[in-house]
Amino acid sequence: MDLHSVVNNHWLVSWPSIMTTQPLALLIPIAFTVCGLIFTIINTKYRNDTVKNEDLEVPIIQNNTQYVVIRNKRLRIVHIINELGAKVPLVVFIHGLGGQVTQWENQIEYFSSTANILAVDLLGCGKSEVTNRSEDYTTESLVDDLEDLLKRYPSENTVLICHSYGCCLGTKLYHRVKHTIKALTLISVKANVTENEMTETQKILSYPNILFDMFRYYDRFGGIYSTSVDRVLHKDANNEVRSKQLKWNKQSKTIVWKYMLSGINWFNQADISSIECPILLMTGQEDKITPPGNMTIIQEWCKSHSTIFYIPESGHNAMLEKPGTVNLIINDFLIKKCGLETLDPAWQILFKTKGENKWSMKNFQKWKRTPIISERTVDNTKFRAMKVMRQNDEEHCPKSFIARHPDIGFIIDITKDPPPYRTSDFDNSHITYIKLSTVSKIPPSRDDIRRFIQVTKEAWNKKPDKQIAVHCHYGFNRTGFMICCYLIEELHCSVSDALRWFEEARPAGIKHRHFRDELYLRYEVQNNSNLYHSEYSNSE
Repeated sequence: MDLHSVVNNHWLVSWPSIMTTQPLALLIPIAFTVCGLIFTIINTKYRNDTVKNEDLEVPIIQNNTQYVVIRNKRLRIVHIINELGAKVPLVVFIHGLGGQVTQWENQIEYFSSTANILAVDLLGCGKSEVTNRSEDYTTESLVDDLEDLLKRYPSENTVLICHSYGCCLGTKLYHRVKHTIKALTLISVKANVTENEMTETQKILSYPNILFDMFRYYDRFGGIYSTSVDRVLHKDANNEVRSKQLKWNKQSKTIVWKYMLSGINWFNQADISSIECPILLMTGQEDKITPPGNMTIIQEWCKSHSTIFYIPESGHNAMLEKPGTVNLIINDFLIKKCGLETLDPAWQILFKTKGENKWSMKNFQKWKRTPIISERTVDNTKFRAMKVMRQNDEEHCPKSFIARHPDIGFIIDITKDPPPYRTSDFDNSHITYIKLSTVSKIPPSRDDIRRFIQVTKEAWNKKPDKQIAVHCHYGFNRTGFMICCYLIEELHCSVSDALRWFEEARPAGIKHRHFRDELYLRYEVQNNSNLYHSEYSNSE
């Protein structure tokens, strides 16, 4: 539950003024006593349910959970060390009021393959310790905790990814350790807290905890379709997402929530304008808690490079509702706008295979195990995906290929180097050899795709009934990318359908994540008119 949502609940805010105290003077103590017994039972059941639900955490969080003592407080963290160590950034996730580490499960899963990960349950949240000292929950104290945590896990290339109130903490943390922060991502952030909101907040904080628990219990009537869930998520959010949000709402502790709310010290315009690293602002287009207009205000304050994305069909928890889109946007921003090229899977693959002989014994055995060619065409096209031929391989050389495939009229070779077979062997055959060089390990460029589509059209104009065999080295990544781009651009299918059709024809499909990501980024993010974004770069 968020500050903005609470002060807009008329029932909770106006309760004291509509209550006539005289007739209820005797009933109030009795009512509180009865309610206390009821909520004791409810809370006992809730604690038992929490234990039962612990196994609902995804394996990557379960397997990488640790507990650390920071400033005499026991905090739960998720820490994942990438095999490239200090060569890749440390990505730090900071949740908001009432949140917890598991809200970042999709982002942790995604970025753990290319970066070091550090996520934390703030004090009193998730599985971290709960203290009864209100001073432990002030903004300054929570930032102190985060600063000490980063001292324990130092990195010269740190990225902060924050949500809601976590954006306030991340902004203030930036000013403590700004020499190490290379990028700041703020998701669903509120620009400021008005004086009226603070007045109403103080009124709410004066209510007894038991009354607040009554409101929260009432707010959850309807389960996954309750007001408690609908306030946070888009109306079309699926049941799995709704179930997770309901669980987190239940697990948020009233006393912790009130302590944090009473200790909030929100950032101001000066805090934002003095940030020097690039800033990515992101929000759901239908965020009811922090309306999208907040992003525009914050961008106007920015002096450094800033970009806004409005995620369609999502509410306050866009990273849960649209994880694929959110992950792609953040990753692309960090690599292309922040200079963190070592996050790029293509860079990492090239780094790991630097100096490697593609025909070493290990790679030769891998090539031998790879199926020669897809047994059928890709969906209703005439594309066949295959691995590169070798002149001295009896099973897969030009001579055997010509004999076995009378239905294939063209071979498009998209490897970078001259192939390890004689292309002249096709001169007096029914097969025409075509060379289109592309770089290994990297998704083909838009120009590469334009050339590929043009060549295929020209080929089918000459021989409309013949199939086209396409190969890179193994016939999965660049080959699949080229064919999928054709399906998307020429047959107007979706990215997911193109990937599925290619995988059905060539089992395992496109193997490298960054090739699949580039398809979604190129055709469903950059070409999506509903995914409105605004970019600003200070020229001074």
